[in-house]
Amino acid sequence: MERSYKLLEILDTFDRKEIRQLRKILRSPFFVLREDLKRLFEFLVKHQKKGKTPPKLAAIFAKTYPEETFNAVKIRGTMSDLLERVEEFLLINYHRQDQLKARLLLTQIYRTRKLKKSYETNIKKTEQLLYKNAHRNGHYYEQVLDFYMEKMQFQINTNRTDHLFFQEISENNDILFLIRKLQNACAQLTHQSVYKMNTDFGLLNYFLDQIETQPQYMKIPAISIFYYCYRFIKDTDLNYFQKFKTALFANRHHFTNEDLQAPYRLAINFCIRKLNESELFFAREGLTFYQEGISEGILLENNLIPRFSFNNMVAMALKLQEYNWVEDFITNASVKLAPRFRQQTVSFNFARLEFARKDYDKALIHLQTAENEDLVNVLISKMLIIKIYFEQDAIESLQSSLDSFEQYIRRREVSDYHRTNFLKVIRYTRKIITLPSYAKEEKAMLVEKIKTETVLSEQNWLLEKLGGVIV
Repeated sequence: MERSYKLLEILDTFDRKEIRQLRKILRSPFFVLREDLKRLFEFLVKHQKKGKTPPKLAAIFAKTYPEETFNAVKIRGTMSDLLERVEEFLLINYHRQDQLKARLLLTQIYRTRKLKKSYETNIKKTEQLLYKNAHRNGHYYEQVLDFYMEKMQFQINTNRTDHLFFQEISENNDILFLIRKLQNACAQLTHQSVYKMNTDFGLLNYFLDQIETQPQYMKIPAISIFYYCYRFIKDTDLNYFQKFKTALFANRHHFTNEDLQAPYRLAINFCIRKLNESELFFAREGLTFYQEGISEGILLENNLIPRFSFNNMVAMALKLQEYNWVEDFITNASVKLAPRFRQQTVSFNFARLEFARKDYDKALIHLQTAENEDLVNVLISKMLIIKIYFEQDAIESLQSSLDSFEQYIRRREVSDYHRTNFLKVIRYTRKIITLPSYAKEEKAMLVEKIKTETVLSEQNWLLEKLGGVIV
């Protein structure tokens, strides 16, 4: 029943306008001549509005074929047919929203039908759309390339002596290649930093010097933004990070919110990485990116705040000791969380807040109701319990929690970063609680050892426990 469930899943994302539009298509004899598809659609839509769990196959059949005996094969086939109509509707809507792509396709149709006048009229309209387009994303340069390819194909078929646009095609091919290559390289670097994988960037290294030495490339926002992004991720150079921010904020109007998601998330992931290396400066930077991304709708998903973004914002604000802001944010912004994850996310983050405020009993109470499904949040929660027991001087509970936490990490599939990080935290915590109070020399050596760690998310906390020394 895989395709049947796929149909229900897709319909669940439709808003009222899309439902009305799809209903019109199903009523049109051009698309559909079957009454059973219409009945099936109306039943599923009504069921969706009531917010119930997916109906049983027998119930769907009874509403679709009220006078027939249940036939599982037949209803699955009908649902598959309706799914095809739904997918056609999605494609039609997509082409309606992308006028330029639709114009290019129409131009191609006129060329293949040898309708010269219609072709020439349409190619002018296509050029006007390109000229008016304010966006300068990869999709734009892809369309420019398609435009020149189409014009060249027409010229080859009609008049080989005219200008054939080889130069324009070559230039836009280069631009599009560099944009896509840099975007992918940034994503590769971010993934590599978490999973410690060797990454081959292919031809990119041969073109980096070209980007740097030929100013026409850096004038293209989609190249400059991702070039600086690649540099600050690879070289961890704050100068490149600042150049990236300047280029991004100066050219945001050239990109859609969907385009901006990647650079915003890459910048945030970099800030998280640096923050985990105890560089507090990046807590403010990351929180600012989050706040702007949420307020502008860039980082929203279906108009909701992703729970991971919510958690990261709280973590960054706690690093900055902005406790009142955190409390207001959890209380007021939680309505923008998906209902399924709202309670656990609120409890989890209130636990972190109360720990920061040193109300450890309240923190434990909140953790009891924070039943996290996400592995990273589970790791953070377990770490928080260890810190609470340490602060409460509950040594037996602390040692037991350290043992169970270590077993959990070794048995579960976690990223290389999280495995390395939390095993170090466990090891250093054990050393601290076993050091006698008079062992000043051993403590000093341990402080220096912790200070040299580059991957240690609890570095400041561990140093504080060794005598109030914070890096």
